[in-house]
Amino acid sequence: MTPAGADWRTLASRTPATLLLTGTTVLWASADLQRLVGADPQLLVGRDVLDLVVEHDRARARSALAEAVRRPGERLGPLRVRPRQRPDLRVEVVARARGAGHVVLAVWDVSERVAAERSLEHRASHDVLTGLPNRALLAERWERSRARAGPAARTFVLLCDVDGLKEVNDRCGHRAGDALLVEVARRLAAEVRPGDTVARLGGDEFVVLVDAVPPEHVEALVRRLRRTVLRAQEGADVRLSVGWAADDADRSFEAVLAEADGRMYEDKRANRGVTGGSP
Repeated sequence: MTPAGADWRTLASRTPATLLLTGTTVLWASADLQRLVGADPQLLVGRDVLDLVVEHDRARARSALAEAVRRPGERLGPLRVRPRQRPDLRVEVVARARGAGHVVLAVWDVSERVAAERSLEHRASHDVLTGLPNRALLAERWERSRARAGPAARTFVLLCDVDGLKEVNDRCGHRAGDALLVEVARRLAAEVRPGDTVARLGGDEFVVLVDAVPPEHVEALVRRLRRTVLRAQEGADVRLSVGWAADDADRSFEAVLAEADGRMYEDKRANRGVTGGSP
């Protein structure tokens, strides 16, 4: 069954995968669709095309299909479909109305493009070496965190500097130094709660953002962080200098970070525990 005067077969010959629908019911599917979603095109006939879309995206896909009938040529996606072997598959479709409620869907695999875009987005907000959030993402999370804080449970910034990194670089090379930073990042992240953030500012500096906690929690956390970094490099004198500062509604993130930075250098010079302001 095809709509009179439709050029859907011409469209099908120019695109990797094509479906002909009435409403959301499949009337015909091209052979290339099997390569894309792992389903025999003949078995799709009579089925609801939305069955191929993951549940989270179905409402958007249904709305877009309805819009395609009113506005031919609308681009839909990217949508997540349900292939048998490719959970990362993302597709875009161009829908063209062909009268009497018929719609032709031309389907393209855009998985590589979506993955590349997400990789660029991740690199813009994360440190390349360690995979931790960078300064920009840390500042965003600070703003969200301080909105949840209160008088008895404030947000704290812990600025941590890895002492001994230069010696590791000089003695073992920068590859060993990078490996140390990756291991320190892993150990710091393992010590915080799921809602907290460990970020890398660059070089040997890390920041731990502790969300809405009492001061005694921060003091205990600092002790754990120092202990775990001491174990990060066998045979090297590696330790963590730490300074912390608490959220203040009248100060910016950069001002709080600067306070923590000053106290971190006090700790470094004293070569002892942690120094911090009055919470």
